[in-house]
Amino acid sequence: MSETQWKEFMRYAARFAGAVDLDGEERNYKLVLAERLKSARQLFLDHNPDWFERLRKDLSSTNLVNQYFMMKFVDLGRSRPDDLWRVLEGLWGGDADAVRLDAFVEQLRPFNPAQFSVGGIVGLGSLLLMSENPCSFPPYRARAVKKFLKLVGWDDRGANGTPSRRYELLLEAMDELLRLAPFHGIELRDRLGAQGLMWQVLNAEPPEDWPMNDQIEFRVWRGETPSTAAESNPASRPFGPNPELEAAARAILDAGLLSLSSPLGGGETTWTSENAAEILHRVLDNYDGGEGSFLSKLEKQLHGASPAVIRLTGELIALQSLPLVNITPSTKKARVERVLSWLDEDQEIPEVIASGLAARGAFNGGTGFNMNQWRHLRWLAKFVAHTRESEEAAHQALRTPEAFIDLTASTPDDVPAIRYTVEYLAWPSYCEPVVNKEHRRRIRNAFAQEVGGANGDSEQEIARDLNSIRTAQEAGLGHDVEWYDEPFFSQWSGARPSGVRAWLVRQNQGGIAMLDSWLDGEFISTRAQHLGSPAPGSGYDEVQAAVNGGYQHIDYSERKARAQEYFRFLSQMKPDDFIVTAHGEDLYLGVVTGSAEYVEVESSRLRRDVLWRKQPIRNLDLPAPLPRLLEEQGTVVDLTDALPTIRGWFAQELEDADLPIVVVPPLPQPAVVPILRPASDELASRLHLNREDIQEVIDLLQTRSQIVFYGPPGTGKTYLAGKIARFLAGEEHGDHVKTVQFHPSYAYEDFFEGYRPAETEGGAVGFSLEPGPLRQIAGEASAEGNRDKPYFLIIDEMNRGNLAKVFGELYFLLEYRDQSISLQYNPTKTFVLPPNLFIIGTMNTSDRSIAMVDAAIRRRFAFVELHPEDGMISGLLERYLAANHKPMLRAQLLNALNAEIEATNRDLMIGPSYFMKDHAETDRGLEQIWKYELLPLLEEQYFGRLSRQKVHEKFGLGAMRKTVERQLAAVDLIAAGSADVEFGDGLNATKMNPTDAEDASF
Repeated sequence: MSETQWKEFMRYAARFAGAVDLDGEERNYKLVLAERLKSARQLFLDHNPDWFERLRKDLSSTNLVNQYFMMKFVDLGRSRPDDLWRVLEGLWGGDADAVRLDAFVEQLRPFNPAQFSVGGIVGLGSLLLMSENPCSFPPYRARAVKKFLKLVGWDDRGANGTPSRRYELLLEAMDELLRLAPFHGIELRDRLGAQGLMWQVLNAEPPEDWPMNDQIEFRVWRGETPSTAAESNPASRPFGPNPELEAAARAILDAGLLSLSSPLGGGETTWTSENAAEILHRVLDNYDGGEGSFLSKLEKQLHGASPAVIRLTGELIALQSLPLVNITPSTKKARVERVLSWLDEDQEIPEVIASGLAARGAFNGGTGFNMNQWRHLRWLAKFVAHTRESEEAAHQALRTPEAFIDLTASTPDDVPAIRYTVEYLAWPSYCEPVVNKEHRRRIRNAFAQEVGGANGDSEQEIARDLNSIRTAQEAGLGHDVEWYDEPFFSQWSGARPSGVRAWLVRQNQGGIAMLDSWLDGEFISTRAQHLGSPAPGSGYDEVQAAVNGGYQHIDYSERKARAQEYFRFLSQMKPDDFIVTAHGEDLYLGVVTGSAEYVEVESSRLRRDVLWRKQPIRNLDLPAPLPRLLEEQGTVVDLTDALPTIRGWFAQELEDADLPIVVVPPLPQPAVVPILRPASDELASRLHLNREDIQEVIDLLQTRSQIVFYGPPGTGKTYLAGKIARFLAGEEHGDHVKTVQFHPSYAYEDFFEGYRPAETEGGAVGFSLEPGPLRQIAGEASAEGNRDKPYFLIIDEMNRGNLAKVFGELYFLLEYRDQSISLQYNPTKTFVLPPNLFIIGTMNTSDRSIAMVDAAIRRRFAFVELHPEDGMISGLLERYLAANHKPMLRAQLLNALNAEIEATNRDLMIGPSYFMKDHAETDRGLEQIWKYELLPLLEEQYFGRLSRQKVHEKFGLGAMRKTVERQLAAVDLIAAGSADVEFGDGLNATKMNPTDAEDASF
């Protein structure tokens, strides 16, 4: 328990208890309600059909139930009374017990999750409990209880816990209030009396006989207003969702509008027309567009200015910084402290303003807001001057939000973003913290039906509609609304929340160089002279239809490109996105600050406002992937893949603007070639290979990204590809390895993407563009969070497919991983092979000679031979048998067979995997391998050269046994431990247990 906080609460509670008739204001009507609810409960228990209407009337007679909650509760009771009876029976059917609230909430909420909030249901449950014992079970109102618990320092004890815990915490707090009451001269009888006193302290107006300073101090403690002026009528200006920063802003605004002394010290008013004029003269008439940060140049411009001018500047800088969530509290405070350091005296920031600067903020101003400090300071100075034209208008602006909006809207040289900021700071309970003009209009339009439709499109009407909409939404939901979070964002924006993007807009359009116009006019544009006027945010089909209607004189392929360009500009680009345009060897950078709009200028009809960076970037030796992206065709190109680099350039600009610490969303993960893990002794042992040989393969993958294992059948090409790929991907990432097998009918449409039959929305059969395995794994590898992890595509039997037909234009990307290419079936899109995708192919030299593979594939892959007589596979079977303590007979037979084959064709030799199967341990198994696997293969390979009989005579198992027998002396066979020199049952005597082998599936 926070004793200090409780002590402060009880101090005010004692003053209210002595000035307010608690029985008349709070207790009596609740006791009457409890009696009425008791009668309704009896009807409920008796199953009287009038029970619900009686309950409805009793609940509606009080203000203890939210009206929107009550409306939905009535709908439920009238449409499904039996279901509601069963829900209420769990709470109302037995003795009063707060623990039952958990089940009550769980059963009632599913009927209307949007309107039946947990807090609202607990409040209803408290009234039902009150019908049984009002002195022990007082009413619960979620917002009031949470506010009270925060004031007394008990908000960490379960204020957001289970339903029963929330209510029990209120009861514990009321018991504590009862315990403390006698020490403060307060007479309370029970929990109901304590709840009534709590409600009065939280909601009632302070008595008129309190001194004004006491009233203001009390309101600040309660979280309403810090104003030191009686005229501000603080009762009509409650705080919004961010009371700390709103209190700080109000301390500045109220003192300024009422011509009181500055809250930053000095004992004199700073909001004078003379001070404002001096700021405008020093800062704007002597504008410094050269190098240096905003505050550094401002310090020089204000050198020699009066203390009042410096303090006014500090106040205006504070107003601009206070509501930003994308600037850290320490940076906000440092801005104001630096301005105050220009005084000839030490000046600390007052606590109320320091607390506001330390608060989180109300909205994300984005990069553009932070780079617009000059414009904001200019407008704020003009606003100060404007307030001095009519003292009555300035005072009236603190009495009604409409008057304040009139005052800001009539300030010359409007800058909407800072104007909306000041309106919110002055009237946070009325004005929305939404500083984008287009967003305000779209939010209002999306939800206007909830308040009976829009009133109009003036600033006053939109502000009034937004306030009404918020009030309705929060009343129904029971919590604050954040327009930029779901489910609201997608409803008004037509899109899901997305991060910042970057765009290249080419400045030479239709033969007209636009750069100078863009920089001077601070905008970006496309010509769009025949586009018509599809609205910003239009879908691609709408834009395509507008292009088709206005550009019939150009080729259809060009119309598709124009549609993509205008769709990106109108609907995908948005404020705070980054803009890049190239001119010669320079890149000019900007930030979008406005929505798309049409103007009657032929060369630049479709525009967006842009704040340009002061200095260009040299277009030389740019980091990947910028060189590739800058070469993509089109007037508007998506550069988001290069966002980390582009945002880094702007970070330098923001440092120049005195923003050393800027809170930004996480950068997109850059695509990199991951460092592959080295081969391990364990892997080498498991594969019966030398670790150095495996490492050489890994090194090839690291440097080339694409390799091919080629060799005769049975050399383990596919097996090794899979084992090495899964080792490099990590055993926990088995889904990072995908295998596909080529065959003569395999095509580009199967491998990358193509149209396939699909059911349309209407149920008819149509065609849809479907991704193949390469596009799928490339998409996974390039997804956020995966770009630093290796992915592997294994292409089995690679040389059985028509490689030129299968790869198509992707041949180019196999050699140039840092480039992109337009796609065959999706020409408006470009595709790049992600650098973290590795490809391992296999080729069987007996199926189709490796010499037949075209030079294009040879150049793009490193070829690794797997041959039973050479390289990493040589001696594999011997190592396998030795590791598992088995006789070497199988290896001797394989060597004899390959020695016989080698005389005619090296590519036809047999690999060891045939002899690493379980059944190869027995005579019968060997006979089956020869009869059904090896001899049919050799018959096919020697077709036309040897007859079937000759093949069997030359390569049969019997012939191979005789060859081995001739090679080994009988004494060697006996010394080797053979139970029988004959080849009959000797293998059976050494039958392998599959569990003895580390891996018998090679």
